[in-house]
Amino acid sequence: MKKKISVSKTKPKKKEKEGVKLLPTGRSLTPSTLSISAAKEDDFKIRKIKVKIVGIGGGGASVVSEVFSLLKTYSFVACDTDIRTAKKIKKGVKFFQLGQTVLNGMGTGMNTDLAFRIALDEKEKIEQIFAGQDICVLVGCLGGGVASGAGPIFAAAAKNQKCFSIGIFTLPFLFEGEKKMKVARKAITELKEHLSGIIVVSNEKIFQLTDKKISLKKALSFLNQFFALWLAELLDVVFKPSLVNIDFADLKVILKDRGHTLFFSQAQASGANRVDDIIKNIFQNNLLSEPPKNVKRVLFNISGGRDLKLKEVELISEEIARINPKAKIIFGISQVNQQKEKIKVVLLAVCEEDKKTKILEEKQETVLEKNVKRIITKNKENKKSKKENIIEKKLPATIEKTRRTGIEAQKATDEAEKIEWLTETDWDVPAFMRNKK
Repeated sequence: MKKKISVSKTKPKKKEKEGVKLLPTGRSLTPSTLSISAAKEDDFKIRKIKVKIVGIGGGGASVVSEVFSLLKTYSFVACDTDIRTAKKIKKGVKFFQLGQTVLNGMGTGMNTDLAFRIALDEKEKIEQIFAGQDICVLVGCLGGGVASGAGPIFAAAAKNQKCFSIGIFTLPFLFEGEKKMKVARKAITELKEHLSGIIVVSNEKIFQLTDKKISLKKALSFLNQFFALWLAELLDVVFKPSLVNIDFADLKVILKDRGHTLFFSQAQASGANRVDDIIKNIFQNNLLSEPPKNVKRVLFNISGGRDLKLKEVELISEEIARINPKAKIIFGISQVNQQKEKIKVVLLAVCEEDKKTKILEEKQETVLEKNVKRIITKNKENKKSKKENIIEKKLPATIEKTRRTGIEAQKATDEAEKIEWLTETDWDVPAFMRNKK
């Protein structure tokens, strides 16, 4: 018998017209439809967050230069009036010179008013540094001329460009004198008005963290490495994918206001008691003066290996939340295979100033300013230039003939010192700019 051969009849494929694709349903997909779908795909692409780290003044430029060698992922700029700074910074760090026509490449001689005026005249150029940036970090060593005088202008420029700004600034060593410290304190107040948050570190902390025999250069380098670590840890938390992500939108929520003090810490531990060790150290930072107070918002990330347990995450999170149950808390969880038997927590807290203390300080400053203005007016009327005469005129009015307590006597002495400092004008003027007869 002959086998029957069955032939399946298949419909001939429809020819695709030029520029038109046929879908399985027989519907056509035209080039216009394709362009729409392509546009939608582009909408889902994540925009790269732009970060710039700016060093202000000679000290700030040194910090930025060293941080750059440890953290090359982002943009770096060093700003100073002194042209010699350009020769000190590393390749890859851009140099922005201030006041070239006024100072001819020289420093400000600790004259904060001069640095302020120069920066104000070049405000439009400064704003271009921050144009198109999402996050900017300002770094400087306060107490000198450029960082203390021009710093607030840089902070205001970043604010005008609507980028979130974090300031990391150092206070002078005690051996540098009380006047430099007062300059630094005043600059902090002005910087806070424009920055999203500020971290202030005292140079004195170096003595607690390093050997007494270490050289000054190595000690400052040690401090710079801490700054690099802080920035690397914080930015990694924001930009690296995790089990529970923290992204740029979360950082925007944390830094939405201006004028707050920031507290940053990082704790890691391993072993059977690793959770207890984390809880003990998470609110400690050897470079900061004290644990966070009046915490308003907290962002933290817990990372560990495959052995990270849910109960461990719960215990650490509960302890962090206890600092202020009413605070807004954003957290993330990361699994890092390299962290075998180790847990690491990175925390950023936004602290609010104590309102009562702030009001009291403002009242004291207002009274002091009135006293200083009155003294200066009397000095002009009498045409007396010596500051000793100014202080002698003020002291009889503040020191009562009756017996006073030790606290009252100390207040009178402090006020006299403040008046002397505020009325001095020659100590911070560079020699080459003083009037020569």
